[in-house]
Amino acid sequence: MDDSVFASFDVSATLPAVHALVIGVGGYPYLPGGPRYRAGDGAAWEEMTQLTSPPRSALAFANWLVKGGQGGWPVSLGSVELLVSCPSGDDLLDGHASPPPEPTMENVREAFDKWAERCRRHPDNIALFYFCGHGLQGDGQYLLASDFNRFATAPFAQAFDFDETRLALQQSGPRTQLYVIDACRDSCLERAGGVPGLAVRDLFKANACVNEMTIRLPAFDQAFGERQEVSRLTQALIRCLEGQAATPDEHGGWEVRTDNIRRSISRLMAHEDAGDDGLTRTVEATGFGDIPLFRLASPPPAKLTVRCLPPEAASRTKLACIPQHPPDQPSIDCGTAREYGPDQLGTSLQEWRVELASGFYTVSAHCDSSTVQRPHGVFPPHSRLSMTVTS
Repeated sequence: MDDSVFASFDVSATLPAVHALVIGVGGYPYLPGGPRYRAGDGAAWEEMTQLTSPPRSALAFANWLVKGGQGGWPVSLGSVELLVSCPSGDDLLDGHASPPPEPTMENVREAFDKWAERCRRHPDNIALFYFCGHGLQGDGQYLLASDFNRFATAPFAQAFDFDETRLALQQSGPRTQLYVIDACRDSCLERAGGVPGLAVRDLFKANACVNEMTIRLPAFDQAFGERQEVSRLTQALIRCLEGQAATPDEHGGWEVRTDNIRRSISRLMAHEDAGDDGLTRTVEATGFGDIPLFRLASPPPAKLTVRCLPPEAASRTKLACIPQHPPDQPSIDCGTAREYGPDQLGTSLQEWRVELASGFYTVSAHCDSSTVQRPHGVFPPHSRLSMTVTS
């Protein structure tokens, strides 16, 4: 396989497996900037332009699924089906003999039906649904296929209600279901009317799903991604799966659990990782159940920030981190604190910022003629510690 996944991946697994449907919609021919947009449709769609981040985000996620990180799923990878559209002039898919199909409403429905059938074949399968593109918020969250607004009198004929779809799938199984919706949730109550889901709920049927995780932006919020870059949410999700949402398991290994992804992903999208726009972004991460999703081959990296008390002693203090396990590892010399600018009160901010392998350490701070030591667990994505070095 080449550097990118441009076609469906299917190993025809008969045992329990992960089955993923990955959709990235960036090219919308019937929206502003598209070759078939009708200017007379009115002002409702003027801000819904062409997108360059969703196709790259979907490809990045599909590539990660197929090629894997430093670890593995609790079951095998069974299939990854990919649908992608790019705006006119975007050369992302140029030069590839087998580009993925476009996510028109017809193609989305066909791919969804096949994916849902694969997922239902075994109750221990893991169903994974990923969508990145335009979205709107009405009675539910509406996700827009690439041919949205094809019919001016019924633009939402090329959209589907994600919430109705998710609730219907919970009834049919499998037992573990994961949903990632990297799309805006701007209000469209005045235009949408009834928007159907990709599946239909039975009001009298019990749920087959016992573990569910849904990750998306909060209601009435906007998704964010730099032009021609992978979106912030997708970057954070991949980092979670690669270990930034990992915790130690009972055997001394490291695993990424659904509950810890729900807790960690907003931290990864917070101000320190959000880039130059200065915005702090959060994620709505909901669900039920808590199971290990990904097991790591080695401890993941984690950031450690250490501050000195009193602050004026930082320049005279040297810091070291001594691993507690496995024993007899060399001490990690962190040196002296660095200046990171004033804090919110305008006070000079000096601290140590280091990246370590996750685990337990003895943190040693030597100031003047005394040494202070404290045990501390360093876990992803970020641990903080204050050391009082003088009275």
